[in-house]
Amino acid sequence: MYKVALFLILSLGAFASDLSIVKGEIKAHTEVFGDSEINPQTTHIKSLLTIADKIESIKGEVFFETLSLVSSKKDRDEHMYKLLDSEVHKVISFTIKNIVKNDTNYDINGVISLNGVKKEITVKSDINEQNNQIVMVGGFSFNLTDFNLEPPTLLFLTVRNQVDINYNIELKR
Repeated sequence: MYKVALFLILSLGAFASDLSIVKGEIKAHTEVFGDSEINPQTTHIKSLLTIADKIESIKGEVFFETLSLVSSKKDRDEHMYKLLDSEVHKVISFTIKNIVKNDTNYDINGVISLNGVKKEITVKSDINEQNNQIVMVGGFSFNLTDFNLEPPTLLFLTVRNQVDINYNIELKR
């Protein structure tokens, strides 16, 4: 009986295939009240994703190195790296637990890991598949304080607590 159960468990993994990132971009946005915007982004996205058959079976992790986030203002990037404690927390990740089809798009349920803190989140996403290419487009927001990060201040200028994330990731089976 043990051998049959082990065989079934191992054979389920045989039907899953890896997904690799063809290209992608993750953009963050926040504001400095009374001053300007902060818009770091990265295209250096990596993944450890699998899919069994349909989109709802995608599981795994999407991640990038904190230092790959760059904006048009290098001095602000240095402050951002310091805030994110990039020497200690070198990677920001999102682990996909499950994907559920809803009326208009998909809900991706997962866990964000940022600053050593893990938070569960549901992300709305448009996901389309064509010719073994899967495109995921969506966005979500979170607060810095949710991850034990205090929005920086300088004199009378304060960074907004809310960070908006937009992503566009193309995957290949």
